[in-house]
Formats: sequence, structure tokens, C-alpha cells
Amino acid sequence: MADHGLKFEIESKTVAEFRSLDKSGDLVLQPDYQRKVVWPERAKVSLMETILLGYPIPEIYLAYETSPDGEQKASVVDGQQRLTSLLGFINNKFPLNGLEDDELKEKFEGLYFKELPDEIRQEFFQYRFPIRRLSNLADKFVRAVFARVNRVNMVLTDQEIRNALLPGPFNEFLKDCAEHPINKVSGVFSGARRDRGGDLEFYAEIFGTCIFGLSNKKAGLDERYDKISEDFEDYQDRATEFLALLTFLTENIKWAGRTRWSNIVDMFTLVHVSWGLRNEFSNLDSQRKEQIRDLLDLFQRAVSARKRKGENGESVSLSSMLGMVTEEVDKTIEGYMSGIRNSSDLGSRRVRSQSLRLLIARKLEG
Repeated sequence: MADHGLKFEIESKTVAEFRSLDKSGDLVLQPDYQRKVVWPERAKVSLMETILLGYPIPEIYLAYETSPDGEQKASVVDGQQRLTSLLGFINNKFPLNGLEDDELKEKFEGLYFKELPDEIRQEFFQYRFPIRRLSNLADKFVRAVFARVNRVNMVLTDQEIRNALLPGPFNEFLKDCAEHPINKVSGVFSGARRDRGGDLEFYAEIFGTCIFGLSNKKAGLDERYDKISEDFEDYQDRATEFLALLTFLTENIKWAGRTRWSNIVDMFTLVHVSWGLRNEFSNLDSQRKEQIRDLLDLFQRAVSARKRKGENGESVSLSSMLGMVTEEVDKTIEGYMSGIRNSSDLGSRRVRSQSLRLLIARKLEG
């Protein structure tokens, strides 16, 4: 067994003690490796019900750090959802809606914490949480414990584990991508996907694809992630180019409502193809940019029309714009659509990119 000098002391803390830690600012609920708060209200109420019934709750991991001046902070390594819910309830952020225990439901259904009887609130504050205390550990060990505990419990996504184990410039770059205006105008990521790190994983994968080439979704993702994270200085210039490309797409796509580019699969293809043409894009004047804008809009509408098996005037318009035979454009669109099935497969990704690139390149040459 490896010996890193880790100390895991077992103790307990009352709800009142957690409230005091939080009020004093000495409780760090969301270290940078933690995920966002994702529990729905029914899960929060279920936890409050468990406390009211006096039933046990799984232990919480706290990492304590003491400064040379004797100042002490406790960071939540495991149990963030529970403690955030707990503090939200005692601060009257949500009521007890949906209680399952008949006796509690009859007495407290719909009540906020401040509306509970004094003796119930006093008893609630005295409830004890089991604590696993980690004292003055190096940051890398705290992150390793976080990843290990959550991997064993199967509560974290792969990206949430990467966030914990691989902080640094690459992770910060991915956050910049996830916060870029293109995500808002496209509506490409749902709130749930963002909360679980799906936007960061998307940008890690597409950036790796732009650097190393197409692959199956999961093949080599961790290896590429590790390599870029370890040597990010070598990729800094391309990271800057990548953010500039996202800005170009934000400004040169028709984003009215949801489009094909609002789908993960199509956005992946758009970014990958545009990366290969970024030098050409950077030299376009305003008129040529407008032509590319119209082309991409016609293309995504032609794909959607073909998918609905409806009239496809967009295909005819594309043919006219590009000086191509309509049958050739139809064949290219069909090829793109065939790549939407099994969308993460290497062959599918390749045919989508080839189809879209063919049409854009044709316009750039014209």
C-alpha cells in the first residue's frame, strides 16, 4: 500500500457547526475541482427529510488547511451537494415540498425552515454529520482523493474527474471556450450538460481534433487531453487562434432561432472544417463573409429539409450559388446526412467534414 503520509481522521459536525463555518467564510463549498450544484429540489427535500427523521447520512470529506497565522479553512472534497442543500434550507431558499413520510408530511409539508416549530429547528441544528477530515494535504492529494472517491461512487462524469486531476492553463482555456458568446447565441449546450462539464469536454475534444485530426469520440481523448494539458505552452498560439475562430463563427453565422449548428454533432463539424479553412476566412472581405454566411445558412436548412423529407428549394439555391449541378449538391447533402448517423464514429465524422468542406471550398474558389 502506498504511503503518502495522508491523515484521515473521523469526526462529526452538527448542522449548527456547518452554519457557523459558512457564516464566518471558513467553509469552501465549491473548490475549483468541484462540479456546479446540480441537485433538483426533490433531492434536496429528501435530504432534509432524512435529517428530520434522524436517519444516517453518508460521511462528508473535508480538507482542512491551517495557515501559519492559525487561520483555518475547510474545503468540501465530497458532500458539496448535501451541504449546499442543507445551507440553502436553513437559509429559507426552498420549502419542504414533496415529503414522503406521512407524519412529517402532515406536519411540515410546504413549510420553510423558519416556519418549523422552535423545538424542531433546535433539534435539526443538533443533527450530526459524519466527517472524514483530511488535514493539511498537498493540493494534488486532495484532488486525487476527490477523483477517487467520486469514481468509486460513480457520481462524476469523466470530464469532472479531468477537471479535478488536471487543473492549469489548458483547463482555463477550456473554460474560456465554454464562456465564449458562441455558446449563448447557438444554444448548443443545455443547462444540464454545462453543469456536468459537457461543454468543457466538447471543447477539449474538438480542440484536440483540430490539432491531431479526427478520431472516434472516446479513442485517444484522455491521451490527447493529458498531452495538451502537460505541454499547453506548445499549443498556446493555436489556442488563441481557436478562440478567434469561435469569434469569427459567432459573427458570421445566421443564428436566428435554433439551426443545425445548435446541435453538438453539427457544431463539431462546423468548427473542425472552419479550423482547416481559418487562414482563408481571415482574408475575406465583408462581401465574401456575407456569401459564406449565406452558404452556411442555406446548407443547414437544406440538410434539415432533407431530414424532414420535405421540399428542398435550399438545395436548388445552393446549386445556383456554387455553380454546381443540383444532383451533385444533393449527393453532397446526402453524404453529410449519412454521417449524422453513428455521429461519433470516425467514418461518420470524416464524411460530414468532407461534405461541408467541399461546398465551402467551392465557394472560396469561385
